[in-house]
Formats: sequence, structure tokens, C-alpha cells
Amino acid sequence: MTEDGIAALLARYEFGDACVRRVVLDQEFGPQGRGRVARLVIDARVIDEGLRWEPVCLDLFGVDRFRIDESGDFAWTLYDPPQFTRFDGLMQVDLCAERFGNLHPSNAQEAFEGSELVFAATDGSWSALHPWES
Repeated sequence: MTEDGIAALLARYEFGDACVRRVVLDQEFGPQGRGRVARLVIDARVIDEGLRWEPVCLDLFGVDRFRIDESGDFAWTLYDPPQFTRFDGLMQVDLCAERFGNLHPSNAQEAFEGSELVFAATDGSWSALHPWES
């Protein structure tokens, strides 16, 4: 996921009251496998389309480390947009970025400390999904 791809994601969606619907972890094997992968499906609002709800998918490849805190206090609601940082050749995707305010973590360890939902991966992509069936 390039800086342009991240900027396009953040420009398309309002994440202020978005909801994480699904987290799927998988392990790919074989010569073409990308190792551990994660798929996150988030209901977010499309900024340029009257803030209508749309599921957006974040696919993370080569997931090296992740933290999913399933504590009772975390309702899988996002208060801020995901925060993307890069340390040691990996991209950190923190879905609990409100704890930093306008700041960014200074290293990979800080990106994981205190977050309830964070991933470190070699690469990623995002795409819009068809709306959920009623």
C-alpha cells in the first residue's frame, strides 16, 4: 500500500464512527504464498456520497505481528481513521489511533503498546465491497 493508496483511502471514507465487522487471519503456504494474511472489513461512511455506509476491506500481506484485544470495553468502533506508520520495513496499521491524538508513534514497539487492534505487515491493499445484504 503506497502513500497515495493510503491517502485515497482516508480521503474516501469517514472513520469517526466506523465499525470493524470482521477480522480474518489466514496463513498461505507454498512458493507463491505471502505468509500470514489478515483481512479487515470495516463499515465506514463515504465522504463524497452523502456519508452513506459502505464496507471497505483492508487486506494486509506478510503479517509479522498483530494484537487483537477482545476486552469487553472495546466495541470494535473506530473513533479516528486508521493510522499507518512504517518502521523496520513493516507497515503498522493501528485501528485505535485516537490514543495518539495528532502525534504518531516513534517506533514499532510504541505502535503496539496500548493499542487494542494493530497489525504489522509487509504490504497491503484496500477495496470497497458490495453493501451487506439485509
